Amino acid sequence: MSFIYYIVSFLLIINIIVVVHEFGHYLAARQMGVKVETFSIGMGPEIFGFNDKNGTRWCFSLLPVGGYVMMLGDGDASSTTENPDAIKDLSEEEKKMAITSKGEWAKIWIAFGGPFFNYIYAFVVATFMAFFHGLPTYDAVIGNVVADSPAAIVGLQKGDRILSVNDRPVQRFRDVSIAILEDETGQLNFLIDRNGEQKSFLVQPKITTQKRAFGRESQTKMVGIASGAPVFARKSFIDAMGSAFSLCVNATKEMFGMFGKLFAGKQSLDNFGGVVRMAEIAGDLSRAGNFALLIMFTVTLSLNLGFINLFPLPVLDGGRILICFVEYIFGRKFPPKIQEYIMIGCAILLVLLMLLTTVNDILRLEVVNKFFMNIIG
Repeated sequence: MSFIYYIVSFLLIINIIVVVHEFGHYLAARQMGVKVETFSIGMGPEIFGFNDKNGTRWCFSLLPVGGYVMMLGDGDASSTTENPDAIKDLSEEEKKMAITSKGEWAKIWIAFGGPFFNYIYAFVVATFMAFFHGLPTYDAVIGNVVADSPAAIVGLQKGDRILSVNDRPVQRFRDVSIAILEDETGQLNFLIDRNGEQKSFLVQPKITTQKRAFGRESQTKMVGIASGAPVFARKSFIDAMGSAFSLCVNATKEMFGMFGKLFAGKQSLDNFGGVVRMAEIAGDLSRAGNFALLIMFTVTLSLNLGFINLFPLPVLDGGRILICFVEYIFGRKFPPKIQEYIMIGCAILLVLLMLLTTVNDILRLEVVNKFFMNIIG
């Protein structure tokens, strides 16, 4: 039953985020005068639905994962290709409502609408959270020290406020985690405040080896400290908007940094979570009844989906934007065959990355890890 609980929690959250994304495409298409033929929640065969006055079919489909917007002139449900043959028998007035009849800038705006709406969702939800409940803040204060861990051995204690790590000032516990992850010296100098007195502790992280996908191994640093419970502080509406805006900006900067280091080879893909990890987090928050953090989890996922979809890969919105921009610059259509080959290659790459992160997530689970350790040694 707990497994089903995790799956249901994950599907509910991911569908909310995807529907927000697709609704952004829908609104942008309508704004550009493009007819939206189908707005599906879920994938696969339709279960039930209805038609609105604009001729859009709103439906729920069999597979409760994601969704899509199908516009007049689209070659497929993902809107990655166009199909001029689909409108050849239509009247001239109807053809004007097809995506194929629109200019590059209209197509760019439609493609941008999905990621943009993910950011709008994050900003609006975070604003109301800050105003009505407060945004979760994890202070750089140690909430727990694991027994016999490197932190416990040198004397770090619960309640210590961390001021810096290796002379790197920290404000949030997240800053502490990043400093530990990025350290290359093998020693961490913690400057802490304990009851108004500053103390310095030299911690040598414990390196643990973990099994990863496809027989690989990775090393993880373990210090043995954890944050305390989040602090929620309500704000005025203006301050709440400012906090929400800062959250979106800081999250984007952090994602730029993480992916930049990944592409530069300075960060491993093992540090990125996949669908199993997301399901685990969603299930844990739901079971604990921590709806404030669950809502903020949807904000984080929405920002991630919006950011990743702007990558210049043809199967993503960013790729469609890039193709439209290239077509605008050179004044000619991108060769369909070349575009098709690039899309197939990118799709295979994304599937492999998803498979890799999912396998890594599964191997992180304690019961699976023990099984592999017993088998492999």
